[in-house]
Order: sequence, then structure tokens, then C-alpha cells
Amino acid sequence: MKDLLAIELLYPWVLLGLLALPALAWFRRRSRAVPSLAIPSLAGLGHLGRIPARQRATTHALWTLIPLALLIVGLARPRMPRGDLPDPSKGIDIMLALDFSRSMAETDFRLDRKRVTRRAALEYVTEKFIVGRPNDRIGIVCFARNPFLVSPLTLDHRWAIESMHQTDLATGTGIGWAVMAAGNFLRKDSDRSKVVILVTDGDNSSGPRASEIIGQLVRDKIKLYSVLIGPEMVVPSVAANHDLNRAARITGGQFFQANDTRALQGIYNLIDQLEKRDLIQKRFVLWEEFFVWPVALGSLLWLGGLIWNSLLRRTLP
Repeated sequence: MKDLLAIELLYPWVLLGLLALPALAWFRRRSRAVPSLAIPSLAGLGHLGRIPARQRATTHALWTLIPLALLIVGLARPRMPRGDLPDPSKGIDIMLALDFSRSMAETDFRLDRKRVTRRAALEYVTEKFIVGRPNDRIGIVCFARNPFLVSPLTLDHRWAIESMHQTDLATGTGIGWAVMAAGNFLRKDSDRSKVVILVTDGDNSSGPRASEIIGQLVRDKIKLYSVLIGPEMVVPSVAANHDLNRAARITGGQFFQANDTRALQGIYNLIDQLEKRDLIQKRFVLWEEFFVWPVALGSLLWLGGLIWNSLLRRTLP
């Protein structure tokens, strides 16, 4: 009952057409001649022809007016809201480049006071980040020795998250290739801001370093945020010259380190704030349409009326 009360009409004024149906029925009754069987010598049989004729007239009117009423209801477009859609014209494009090398299976992070793998902590924090940005197109590239696309840029964030959870770990750490792949998957024809967030727990062991291919991101105006995770922090003097730090600074991004889940969550929160957009939101509502039901039922009744009248003409004079 509550769902029925939520039904709205896109064109409620169309229902004014229902007011014309009684007038149409009256006009048909006035203009339609009622046949009768006249038998002068048997006056008592005069009603025999009149009764079936009235029944046929009433039945014919119902077979006509009810389908018309249903058609009018369908044209009013009854529908029910089923939730909001994000505004596709706002937000930014974000590619997440996530380290899925075998070292991410190390259980040196904690989540809810339990020891978990680096991967589990990364997936937990990443999922919260994605859910918190409904207006952004977000894609995911996971990498070990080579990068592989887990999800292209999409507003279907639930699908992207599920795809991330189903990805297996592999050997090697090709950071440069991952940065290049993430940049390639960002839409170059979009006017939206573009960001790559790289998260890794180790040094590059395969292919070029991030700083060696960062020119591609600079040309495409893509900002890089690089995050190094693991229980041991790189000392500031080393971090200042770290390859991920240089690559991020060249693009206008930043370099971070996280040695536990809380720190990683804090970094994601900071990036979330740095890349916030003050948006004037439009409301895009997902509707479930019901016009097809009255239109279909009205069409069936109209067809049934044609068949009924055809049968009556064959059986009754």
C-alpha cells in the first residue's frame, strides 16, 4: 500500500480526458437506434428483441469505454521513484592504481583490532573512498609485474568494488607501467579534472620507474597522488628523493606514507578533501514506469470487445 501511494503521474492533466467518457456514453446511447422485433399480432413478444439489444449496447459501451479509460491512465504516465542517480555532468575522473603483488598478502595491518593483510586493509579503505564519491567516474587498475584493468571509468561503483575484491595477487611490481596504464584509461576528451591515485607497498622491480614516464600525465593534465604503505616508514631525507615523491610533485600531486590502516584511511580522507568540488547538484531520479500495464490491458479489452461484437452479430439478429 505504501508503494502505491508513492506512484506519481508525469502528465496528470491527461486524466481530465476521463471526464469526457460519461458524455461519450450518453451520446452513444442517444444516437444509437435500439432495434426491436415488431409483431403486431403478438404484442406480448415485443420485448424479445429489445432486451438482447440493450444488453448488446451496454456490453459494447463497456468494451469501448473501459479500454479508453485505461489508455488515458497510461498516457498520464504513472511511475514510481526508485532512487537517485548521480549527476553525470559533475565530479572528476579518478583511476586507482593498486598494488596487487604477492607482498600485499603480508598480515602486518590491523582492522577492527584484528591482524589483516595489506590487501584487506587497502580494499577496505578504497571501498569507503569510492562509495563516498558518487559523482565521480572511478576506474581501477591493479598491478603486479604488469598492470591489468579491473574496471574502466564508471559511475557503477558497486560493480567496480566487486571486481576489485575478485582480483588475484601476482608476482612483481611494475609501478611505471601501472602509472602509464592508469593515465591511458583516463578519458582525454573529458573536461573533468583527472587524477591517478597509486598505492604500493614496495619499490619498482619491473619496467620503467614512475618518474621516467610521468611526462604523459603532465601532457594530459593528470594529477598523481602516490601512497607508499608498509610497517616501516621511509625516513624524511630518503622520502624527499623517493621516485614516487618526485613523480607526484611533477604533476602537482603529493606523496604519502602509511604504516597502518588508520594512516591509510587518513591519507584517503585527505585526498578526498583535496579533490573536492563545490557542486550545484542536479537531482536525477531513477523511475520505474507503469504506463505499459494500463495500455496493454486496455488494448486487450479493446480486442476482446471486437471479438465479442463479432460473435454477437453472428448469433443474434
